[in-house]
Amino acid sequence: MTEMTIPITGGCLCGAVRYEASEPPKDSDYCHCSMCQRWSGAPAWPAVAFPFAAFRITRGEPKFYQSSPKVDRGFCSDCGSALFMRYPETDEFCVSIGSLDDAANAPPRRHVGIESQLPWFVLADGLPRIRSDEEPGTPGYEAAATQRDG
Repeated sequence: MTEMTIPITGGCLCGAVRYEASEPPKDSDYCHCSMCQRWSGAPAWPAVAFPFAAFRITRGEPKFYQSSPKVDRGFCSDCGSALFMRYPETDEFCVSIGSLDDAANAPPRRHVGIESQLPWFVLADGLPRIRSDEEPGTPGYEAAATQRDG
């Protein structure tokens, strides 16, 4: 990942919600899962993951929606910007790359949830591709593990 200036800052379209991270992202990816597609309104959701302890909201109060038992999604209630995804049981806080003030320096490093990738949305970028059931900590992985372990 390209060097990013700390603190890393960003916010929603209207500016009502602002945030900052005091550490660099742990990871970055395109999520192709159907829930991220529906939530973001895009064929994939590019996001960076920060340690929860290094992340804080500096302005406003985002709204959160529990989209599944393991995931909460945050957005601005004024402009509707899809901003955050958090796994309450982990220490990760995922942020929409497009909401970063310096988004150019946060390129995704992999594709996840590829079992739901839309056939007409093809990025020939050579990045690793991972199914949800292969990614520990994701709802798809948990569901697949339950089916496998039965």
